[in-house]
Amino acid sequence: MKQIISSSCGAIHTTKHFHKSLSHSSFKFSFKLTFIISLILLSTLIEAVPTPTSSYSTLDKRNDNISKDDLSKFANFAAAAYCDTSVFKDWNCGPLCDATNGTVVNKFFTTKNTATRAYIATYEEEELIVVSFRGTVPDNIKTVLTDAKLLLRDYPPVKGAKVHTGFYEAFLEAQSEVFDEVQKLHEEHPNFKVLYTGHSLGAALTLLAALDLVQNSTDFKANENLFVATYGEPRVGDLKFSKFVDSKLKVTRVVNGGDPVPHLPPKFLSYEHPSGELWISDPKKSSSEFITCKGPEDPKCSNSLPIIQLNAIFHMGPYFGVSMRGCKSNNDKSVGQLLSGLKFNKLEKDN
Repeated sequence: MKQIISSSCGAIHTTKHFHKSLSHSSFKFSFKLTFIISLILLSTLIEAVPTPTSSYSTLDKRNDNISKDDLSKFANFAAAAYCDTSVFKDWNCGPLCDATNGTVVNKFFTTKNTATRAYIATYEEEELIVVSFRGTVPDNIKTVLTDAKLLLRDYPPVKGAKVHTGFYEAFLEAQSEVFDEVQKLHEEHPNFKVLYTGHSLGAALTLLAALDLVQNSTDFKANENLFVATYGEPRVGDLKFSKFVDSKLKVTRVVNGGDPVPHLPPKFLSYEHPSGELWISDPKKSSSEFITCKGPEDPKCSNSLPIIQLNAIFHMGPYFGVSMRGCKSNNDKSVGQLLSGLKFNKLEKDN
């Protein structure tokens, strides 16, 4: 794995900005009502399911160096972020850690206000520095509130671009912890590549943190030493933000079947995905066969699914054989369980 996915980067100056927090009433924005409205109106934006026209063996130029083995390994790193922090000392979390044996966690943290958790590690076998963000934990209200704060706000590095308020606030709280450690490890291991990865909410934070790296460091060059792989990533910003992502990064964004999370927040709220989708179109048949999608929001990929085929059970995987529930920890709950608690279990019955 010498050139898997790479990132096009250029140094730009990050401007200072005035941080606007949501009003008290925004905190009370109904998560349940938002999800219902999102799914109903989403049905007007998607078409009938097409017959897949490509497979995992035919990759477009954007991802011509990626492999299923890499995607499986990256998924293990993403899933490990859900583990209890006690496993990080010796990298002992069962099959997830066994698959990347020899990984050394150099730093892990959980922020105070948003409960953002990440770890930064080195993986000697692949000469890799790994940054992995945890996703939403349904029994941690702080992470749920981060998801629910979906109003768009300014993205200071790009004039006119806007991003999800909750995601950006969570990123800001973790920003220096991640950036400083990656720079430190890069100085110690200048030949190592850097992987940013995460699942769900963690995928959104992965995207923002990877952008932060290329904006504030000149050490990472196009097609050389930085790549980004996300799983079950929600939309993070608007069209202008999406175009900025495509100008700075080459993201591999894996979508599993009818996972509803990548369709949220909905496009009618002015959200837009960047390019890079790999769609596991038939996860019941195989969790490793995918379609390489073209451009942002490819109508022949996951956007082709009608609303009745969106099902929360796909969100936790498996992705290339890896379940995001792979760690037995105190927070071993899936988004499917959360939606069931909110009486969305009919989504599962419909399938």
